[in-house]
Amino acid sequence: MKKLFLLLVLSICMSQLFAQDFSNKGKDFWLGYGYHVEMATGGTNGQSLVLYFTSNQNATVTVEIPSVGYTQTYSVLANQVTTSLALPKTGSQDCRIADTGYFNRGIHITSNVPVVAYAHIYNSSVSGASLLFPTNTLGQQYYSITYTQASNANNANNFFFVVATEDNTTVEITPSAANKNGKAVGVPFNVQLNKGQVYSVFGTTTGNAGTDLTGSKIRSVNVGAGGCKRIAVFSGSGKMSIGVSTAGGTGPAGGSADNIF
Repeated sequence: MKKLFLLLVLSICMSQLFAQDFSNKGKDFWLGYGYHVEMATGGTNGQSLVLYFTSNQNATVTVEIPSVGYTQTYSVLANQVTTSLALPKTGSQDCRIADTGYFNRGIHITSNVPVVAYAHIYNSSVSGASLLFPTNTLGQQYYSITYTQASNANNANNFFFVVATEDNTTVEITPSAANKNGKAVGVPFNVQLNKGQVYSVFGTTTGNAGTDLTGSKIRSVNVGAGGCKRIAVFSGSGKMSIGVSTAGGTGPAGGSADNIF
């Protein structure tokens, strides 16, 4: 009887586990306009961020940047890909995450039916993209994944940033390397965010080399009765080279490099 009861409990637990939805298809997404080397001082700001949407049914998708009053709505036809207009990068609706610290620039995507969404930040041949995950699948703890910051351009920092999906979100960040924010390596610090707010961390650079923020820990923490909140986290680089250079070392030595998102 005890064995039968144990099997029953395990069966119920497994049923609940598989009932959870971890699909990349959803109705609600949060992201930010990640860093590209063309945003740097002296750059052309020639990069663009566009979004791609697709679904197996007709969809109405709205893209908002609530804090700057930006909104665009798109009709997505079933089994086709719809490309958004380029997101604003100048003026009062500028939504770029081009430096460290706090930004009220979270980008919110909503749809009347489930869709798949991608973000693409590009300039000429310097291009990086990310699959987006729906809010209901987001986690509460992340680690930054980047790479050795070797580039063929200056000011091409490693970065990561966190976007709050709810008000009163407390995020604990533990940087793994020297950073422009001036935070101690390996020492946790907290930031407070409301829905749609962003906190950004950049690695340091010297010339075309810089620190690698891989392994930095970002987690939502409970400081009251509200519990831990879901957060969206993105990491990458303004521009970097992955692979062996023509000079035989790690880094470009005149080779190619791309932004990573």
